[in-house]
Amino acid sequence: MERNSDMANHTLILSTAKVAIPERVTIDFITSLINRGLTGIEYFGPEIDNQEDFIEPDMKLASEEISYFEFFFDTEEPIEYDLLSESDVDGFVLEVIKKSANIDLRADEKDITIHL
Repeated sequence: MERNSDMANHTLILSTAKVAIPERVTIDFITSLINRGLTGIEYFGPEIDNQEDFIEPDMKLASEEISYFEFFFDTEEPIEYDLLSESDVDGFVLEVIKKSANIDLRADEKDITIHL
C-alpha cells in the first residue's frame, strides 16, 4: 500500500508500577489503567528501531518493578509531541485505540506491546 509510506510512524511508551498481566490481556485492561491515571509517559515520539537505544543500562534493574505498555501506530499527519500535555497524550491514545480496526496485543509477564 503506497499510502502507508506517507504515514508518520509513532511510538508511545507508558509505564506503571508492575501489574499482574492477565493471561488473556485485552485492550480494556490497558485503557482502564490509562483512564484511572495509573500510567506515566516514558516516551512519545518517532518510532524507535531498537528499544535498547531508549532504555539506559542502569535503568534495566529498576525497570523490573515497572510494567511498560508500548504502542506503535501511524497517523496521516505528523504529531507535535512537545505541544501535548500528559492528559492530552492519554486522550489522544485512547482516541487512536477507539478508531483502530485491528489491535494486535502481545504480552509477557510484565509488559505489553500494542500495534494499532
